[in-house]
Amino acid sequence: MHLTLSGLRILDLTSYLSGPFATMTLAGLGAEIIKIERRSGGDPSREFPPFVGPSGKALKEMTSTDDESIAILKRNRGKKSVTINLETPKGKAVFMRLLQNADVVIENLAAGVLEKWGLGFSELSQANPRIVMCSISGYGRSGPKADLPAFDPIVQASALTMATNGHPDQPPTRTGISFGDTVPALYAVIGILAALRERDISGKGRHVDVAVHDSLVAMLMVEPLEAQIEWGFPMRCGSKIPRLAPCNVYSCIDGHVALNAAPPRIWKRLAGLIGNPELSESKLVPLAARLERQDWIDGEVAKWVARHHCDELIALTTKHGVPCAKVIETLEGLLADDSLKARRMLHPVEHPKLGIVAGLSAPSLPILSPGSDAPPLSRAPFLGEHTHEILAAYAGFSNEEIADLLACEII
Repeated sequence: MHLTLSGLRILDLTSYLSGPFATMTLAGLGAEIIKIERRSGGDPSREFPPFVGPSGKALKEMTSTDDESIAILKRNRGKKSVTINLETPKGKAVFMRLLQNADVVIENLAAGVLEKWGLGFSELSQANPRIVMCSISGYGRSGPKADLPAFDPIVQASALTMATNGHPDQPPTRTGISFGDTVPALYAVIGILAALRERDISGKGRHVDVAVHDSLVAMLMVEPLEAQIEWGFPMRCGSKIPRLAPCNVYSCIDGHVALNAAPPRIWKRLAGLIGNPELSESKLVPLAARLERQDWIDGEVAKWVARHHCDELIALTTKHGVPCAKVIETLEGLLADDSLKARRMLHPVEHPKLGIVAGLSAPSLPILSPGSDAPPLSRAPFLGEHTHEILAAYAGFSNEEIADLLACEII
């Protein structure tokens, strides 16, 4: 799968996480990603801690000019870095020359910025009618909230995501993972691939508009929240799924497990394992009947689980076809996962000047074909590492032109 998009060239104008996560995914599928960054500083995430460099990890502040943000080392894998000052006419001209040999432009800049620079979709499509452009923003490029600034927690708040996360007696809670960045990034990849397919047929590109707010609401509203509210369940219900019983996180002697035995056939297996005759009564086989006694059933399952060690319980439930897993609560526990090792889903992180960094891991593309491995993405580049190479090879700039652009502080 890693060569599926080979030959596809993408100009990446994104920063922070949503856009870089999308382009990293596309890189994993074989696309060539040319990350275009500000001449001074580059992607703002380059200044976000923690860092790693000649002195090791620095948790808050850089200790060397060779320090690199660990987030950047992970998110920018598989890409090439070019610096251009797009706010100048010369910088715009450089970009337009690169555009001639590009397939996709992806951006997550503030609303109106590209239009101010004369690089909106209307200008790009006139210069290259086949170009596909994807914009990722908080609330989309149209609508009453289009101009509002937004980051992941801001849109998690407005999209009801926070209100459904956590426990009933606690305040709304941001999800531990930045779903407000990663979910729209994947929708952006889907939109780009669909637009490229359409271009194959029509010969014309399209502007793909992906909003973080829309993306989170799309994920949220596939759940039957309306009925949940009518049932009187709280929006925040911890690890329990109110319309399933039993389905929760339970405490063992030495940790916690997640268990779901809601389907009738699985419930009968679990009830047999627990050995309580009352639980095994046929009247409790239908899920509706168990929902009527959900708290009691949850309590009985919890008492049974509490008598076991995690590994013992998982072996027992697995043997009898009851879905159950230990709650992994440490990074070391995750890194030791046999499945991840067998599928080669984690790879060492490499610093552009210092090589492999001990103790850091980055994910592979989690899309495999049977019998194939996901090769590691190439290391993240340092800022502007490929500027000369890309301008010469893909836009036909001579050494003299590149020297002039350097002298004028365009690149």
